[in-house]
Amino acid sequence: MAWLTSGRPLAIAHRGASAYAPDNTLAAFALADVLGADMWEVDIQLSSDGVAVVCHDSDLNAVAGLDEPVSSLPAEALTALATLSGEPVPLFGRVVELAQAKGAALYLDVKNSAAYEAALSVLQQADFTRAVFGINDAAFCRKLIDEGCPYPVSILFGIGKDPFEMAELSGADILHPCWERAGGRPDQLLTPAFFAEAQRRGLPVVTWHEERPDVAAALLELPVAGICSDTPQLLKSYRHRFPEAPKVVCHRGACAIAPENTLASAHAAFAAGFHVVELDVHQLADGSLAVIHDGTLDRTTDGTGPVAEQTSDSLQDLDAGSWFSRHYTGEPVPFLSELLTCASIWSGQLYIELKETDPAAVLAEVDRHDFFESCFFWSFNASYLRQMKALEPRARFMARREDYNSIEACLEDLSPVIVEFNQDNLDPVDLDKVRACGKKVMIAYMGRDREIQERIRALRPDLVNINDLFGWSKLIETAAAN
Repeated sequence: MAWLTSGRPLAIAHRGASAYAPDNTLAAFALADVLGADMWEVDIQLSSDGVAVVCHDSDLNAVAGLDEPVSSLPAEALTALATLSGEPVPLFGRVVELAQAKGAALYLDVKNSAAYEAALSVLQQADFTRAVFGINDAAFCRKLIDEGCPYPVSILFGIGKDPFEMAELSGADILHPCWERAGGRPDQLLTPAFFAEAQRRGLPVVTWHEERPDVAAALLELPVAGICSDTPQLLKSYRHRFPEAPKVVCHRGACAIAPENTLASAHAAFAAGFHVVELDVHQLADGSLAVIHDGTLDRTTDGTGPVAEQTSDSLQDLDAGSWFSRHYTGEPVPFLSELLTCASIWSGQLYIELKETDPAAVLAEVDRHDFFESCFFWSFNASYLRQMKALEPRARFMARREDYNSIEACLEDLSPVIVEFNQDNLDPVDLDKVRACGKKVMIAYMGRDREIQERIRALRPDLVNINDLFGWSKLIETAAAN
């Protein structure tokens, strides 16, 4: 089990990146790789013709709205089902192939002996080595070990079970407390005495799936081998892993994995440890401030017409998620106040772009949240920014180099705290002038070209404003490793 206990706790994607894609689907597992998960937790059932398939429940109610057991259908029929999510039920063999291609380990929850045998056969035929079987029944766990399971076996147990009694009964190689419902701080149940005894017995510890930032942060400081999460990027925080790297501004949030300018997109970005979420603000007919990019509803909601004609009530009836994927059906258009609260929860920052709105109303909302030190403003409408500067001395601004004839003019106008460059105007002399004035350099690049990203990294900007958040993170990780 050396690979399991060789350093930082493994980020285990619970049923894949199930916060952002239908659980136990190839889409969820592929997204787990994008988010940096080291391992994928996979639930395995058996088809009527003895094939290992991936599904959590023993019936098809949650997956396809069918009151039938998974075991009642052959594999071919299961993979062809019209599922509620639109993502097919995958064969376990396909998941193994994807894990091999991505270099991921697998944490396998098998439901019975027949499913175990089918899964074991797939693993061995593929010569797949980095896997763990997770079992929630001590007798079944003991049976697998006594029969010579060639992979480590973990015993899963809930609150009220003595961990070391479970270890004795099961003979397991790994302890896995499933204590996510044990109050607000279940990590505090993992005491020094617990770890001392686990270490004495030679038992690594893997924990429950955790999505609360404070609990996850505490777990990462404990001597655990792995942590499960629906949001695996939470366990691979950019800001904590790469404190010297450029800060990341997430263009419209984590817009590659969640619908842009939504709370889901913002939470996903902050959970990954990125620093700033960029958002767009429009004012509604009743004066409310909505976060949406376009001046009309048509592209990113199921509504039509101008945003400015909406009210806060009518906005709540709109679906701003299903255009992106069925998984986000019902995701609402958020208000600026909600994004300010979200950023506060994560100790994050906001880049607020004013579209069609009253600058004074935006300032008032930011003031209500006492957020001036954690945000900055920009707009295509320069008069908005000048109004804000006249109204509020605490307001901080970004300026784009491309909007001025010289860097001197850029630095003089509005006294910006940040100057943004792009790939076409990256003059090192101008960058140095910005830094000499005590201002921050930000480079905006919305593409995925690794050579361009590497050029940007080499210039050592203070911030990068990007869409390809996780591609950038991997670039930084590779550079740090070298």
